[in-house]
Amino acid sequence: MIDQAIKVGRKLAEHGLIDGSSGNLSYIEGGKIVITRTGCILDELSQDDFVEVEIGKRDRRASSDLIVHERIYEITDHRAVLHCHGSYNVALSLLEKKLVPLDLEGTIFLKEIEFVEGRFGSEELAKKIARSIKEKGFAVVRAHGIYAAGKDFYEAFKLASFVEHSCKVYYLTKLYSLLDKR
Repeated sequence: MIDQAIKVGRKLAEHGLIDGSSGNLSYIEGGKIVITRTGCILDELSQDDFVEVEIGKRDRRASSDLIVHERIYEITDHRAVLHCHGSYNVALSLLEKKLVPLDLEGTIFLKEIEFVEGRFGSEELAKKIARSIKEKGFAVVRAHGIYAAGKDFYEAFKLASFVEHSCKVYYLTKLYSLLDKR
C-alpha cells in the first residue's frame, strides 16, 4: 500500500491539491496506522516517510493529523485516508456555509459540501471529520482542506478530486456571474 500512497502523493501535487509539505496520507493494516511523517513532502515520498503507529498510541514523528485518521478508522471500514489543501475548497470554505455542486459529477457523487469547523488538533474536530467521512466519504474543514477516504488511495483521491473540481466550478461560476453584472 505504500507504493500506492507514493503514487497518489505525486498525483495530489500534479492536480494542485497540495503545496509544500501540506497534506498527509495513511492506511490501516493489522491494527496499526501507517501514516506520513510530519513535514514530509507528498510528491517526493519514499518508504522512509511513513511511520507505523499502534491505534491509541502517539508518535511525535507522525503527522499532526494522526488523531483524525485514527477516529476515521475507528468508525468506518475505510482502509486509506488522505488530506489535501486544494485552493478552491479552502477559499469557498471561507466564503460559504455550505454549497450544492453545480457540475454533474458533484451533483451525483457529492450532493452537498458542508464545511466542518473546529479547533485544529482537537478531539471534537477529529470526531466531526470522522462522522462526515462515515456519511459521505469526505469532509471539508473550514480554511484547512479536504479529507477523503476509501478502500484504497485511488478511491480516496478520486473523491478528493471530485470535491475540488466541484468547488472550482462553483467558484468560477460565481465569479463570472459577479463580473457579468458589472
